[in-house]
Amino acid sequence: MNTTGLVRLRPWADDDLWLLRRRNTAEMTAHLGGPESDTALLARHRRWTAMSSNAAHEGRVFRVESPAGGTVGTVSFTPKEYGGEPIFEVGWGVLPEYQRQGWATASVRALLGHLAALPAAHRRPAVHAFPRVANSASNAVCRAVGFTLIGEAVHEYPPGQQHASNTWRFILT
Repeated sequence: MNTTGLVRLRPWADDDLWLLRRRNTAEMTAHLGGPESDTALLARHRRWTAMSSNAAHEGRVFRVESPAGGTVGTVSFTPKEYGGEPIFEVGWGVLPEYQRQGWATASVRALLGHLAALPAAHRRPAVHAFPRVANSASNAVCRAVGFTLIGEAVHEYPPGQQHASNTWRFILT
């Protein structure tokens, strides 16, 4: 478990399927192409659970908890290449009842703390986020956390769905 500031990051576990189901609504997936089928959801859950057995730098999905222990959402990172550079790509989702209260910002800050604390041999120089251009809330999180807007690009997420996104960059120090 990693505790940073206001939130606790807990690696995704087998008993977190309920949270993935809560995230799989039209409201929560409006900027991600819509809800997934139950088959796709179960496959995603298996992938996320398997990631928890990876080394800490190889990608992980975290369940985000408030200081009181309530689950507020998820935050994740994946090592990737972007523009010929090794990066960590990050993403997040906050449950509707916790939105617009600063939980996404706190979650991303905690994740950046986790990534910055990795041993130098496993740390990548930059973190990128690719929220859809129309996703004003996620773009606001990037701004609030200190990411720099690089520009607009076509990004693929989820796999098979391409969309106009903003490319945000955060340099790990």
